[in-house]
Amino acid sequence: MQTAGGVVTLTSDQFIGLELIPDPDTSRPNRWTNFAVIVEGDTADSWRTYPTQIAFRVPPVYTGNHDATITATGFDDAHVTIYGVGLAFPAYWGGLNPYTNVSSGTLLLPRGLLVAETTTWPGFSEGYGLVDVQGKKLDMIPALQAGTNHVRMYAPGLSYRADHFIFDLSPIHAAAPKVWRADPWTLVDSIPCGDPDGDYTAAEISPTTCLSLRLGTLVRNGTDTLLQQSALFNGDFRMASGGTWTVVRTELYARQFRGPTMHWPVLNNVGDLAYTIDTLFHVTGAAFSNDGDTLFITASVPDSTAPNAVGGRFFIAALETATGRFLMLRTFETDRAVQDVIVDPVRSWLYVASVRTEPTNGLSGVRQYLTVLERGTFSHVADMPAAGDVSVHDANLVYQGSAGRVSVVGWCGVDCGGLTVFTFDLP
Repeated sequence: MQTAGGVVTLTSDQFIGLELIPDPDTSRPNRWTNFAVIVEGDTADSWRTYPTQIAFRVPPVYTGNHDATITATGFDDAHVTIYGVGLAFPAYWGGLNPYTNVSSGTLLLPRGLLVAETTTWPGFSEGYGLVDVQGKKLDMIPALQAGTNHVRMYAPGLSYRADHFIFDLSPIHAAAPKVWRADPWTLVDSIPCGDPDGDYTAAEISPTTCLSLRLGTLVRNGTDTLLQQSALFNGDFRMASGGTWTVVRTELYARQFRGPTMHWPVLNNVGDLAYTIDTLFHVTGAAFSNDGDTLFITASVPDSTAPNAVGGRFFIAALETATGRFLMLRTFETDRAVQDVIVDPVRSWLYVASVRTEPTNGLSGVRQYLTVLERGTFSHVADMPAAGDVSVHDANLVYQGSAGRVSVVGWCGVDCGGLTVFTFDLP
């Protein structure tokens, strides 16, 4: 078995006399005029690793058996079959209108991503909905569709109570955030964390404390301003189990960012700023270990030379949650822009979503990836590219443990079809 993006090594004594002649297309340095490995019609990158060995990288594939043909000038073709693990099925449209405002959401594991749709469009409903990655459809929640009131939130909010979420349907210039329990959707209570100007998100971290975030201003219990930081514009919350720790993740493509670095907050269970980290450019993803003691983040530091269109050099890091001490770090190639991270609750794996600049990938010039890492060492398990020419910017990850899959729910910008969902099988 091989994963999409994995490396396969071919061994033959006949390779000793084969001189690999580079393809004239210099944008593809691992292509040759006299040698190719073709997997289901897609020519793979290949390179010599030893006089008798040539390696090739499995191109983007869907999970299943794939025929590979090995051709070399002056030699007979060879044919092999490989079982590749990659996309479970083709990427699909997330169901939102083409002019959607949605660029983030809140995880309802393992079903999908809760979103707040405030932009109306013929045939589509304003309200709160679930991008259901298991059913491959958008389910608008009937009790939470807009009528005389309006969707007031940028993204649904989190609660320290499992399977509880915050929604706000209020008149213009009002706020009335309420906590609902999922499956079935049941109103539980109200909390004092709304913003009458709307376009905010919230987090209920205890029975007496909640946080709200609007346009970079972080507020506790509706009145206590904790931090004003433009880099948090359109941020949303990630929380440890039980509300013991809470952080904010930032948009990858937020144009409102100002300054070379941000003051990135980590909050404790009473909503105090435990500390800030002031050396980061983005924090696009954040996830806590099961016990909350370790915080995993995907982040960047400024690098104007990085060829990823967002001016940052990205890495994944493990931090000691209580102190912010960096425990471990792994950098990505400079042409990657990293979108999100989640923790496998059972296996010792992390899942990381990213886009890579690939000028040869059709009109989009980028490709979506899902990277699988060992949680304790950050060692490589798989780095799977998605098939197809789909442009995606910000994204959220959804873990589907029972199905052995992880979905990337990605937003590409206004007027490009709303959300696109990529679902990868796990190796």
